[in-house]
Amino acid sequence: MERWKKHQKLTFRGLYMGNEKWVLPLSHDEVVSGKGSLLDKCGFRGAPFEDRLKTLRALFGMQVCMPGRPLLFMGSEFAQGREWNESRSIDWHECHEHEREKVLHFVSDLMKIYKTEPALHAGDDEIWNFQWVDCDNAQDNVLAWIRKFGEWHNDVLAVVNFSGVKYYHYSLGVPHGGRWTVLLNSDDWKYGGAMGGPGASCQIQPTQGGRFGWPYCLWIDLPPHGVLILKAPKPTEG
Repeated sequence: MERWKKHQKLTFRGLYMGNEKWVLPLSHDEVVSGKGSLLDKCGFRGAPFEDRLKTLRALFGMQVCMPGRPLLFMGSEFAQGREWNESRSIDWHECHEHEREKVLHFVSDLMKIYKTEPALHAGDDEIWNFQWVDCDNAQDNVLAWIRKFGEWHNDVLAVVNFSGVKYYHYSLGVPHGGRWTVLLNSDDWKYGGAMGGPGASCQIQPTQGGRFGWPYCLWIDLPPHGVLILKAPKPTEG
């Protein structure tokens, strides 16, 4: 898939998202009338089921970490296979399938982070609370940005790799020294992943001198079809 050709569709919203108050829905209109389920859309025809689940988790991670209020239509939280139909119930029985239970676990943990980290839900409508770290790397299908609110130690870094390639020692510029803590890795074993990249609670020490003029640089392994969320150092470490 040549996803790099669509990269600008992911970043274009950055030009105007500070001018409105946003709700970010993955609504019923996305999963009806022959469009297929979100899971169907997360890969080309014949793509492995595991890869589509990984991409779906990355999509949810991007949705929650971007400015705006995330809204998810019923059934998507457990990766329903069929598109929604108003004449029947959603496929609740799929919740009990092993891999789909792990998607539910991921969504639950993701929303806990959204709730507890003020940078992800406060100041959504103030453009100075958002800053791109890496938005032009279409070739690698990687996006990274920082969410902010109040004190600098509230900063949260989100990194999404929409490619099927694991990137080793990927460099990301950051504004603060001290150890950054991994809050979530969508490729964790507990979510059905392969544990590519650092796990939750891992701490990563940046080096001085980052990409694109940033004062510091994190070197991280990025899992394929994955999202990483990291928290800025504690005030005593910055």
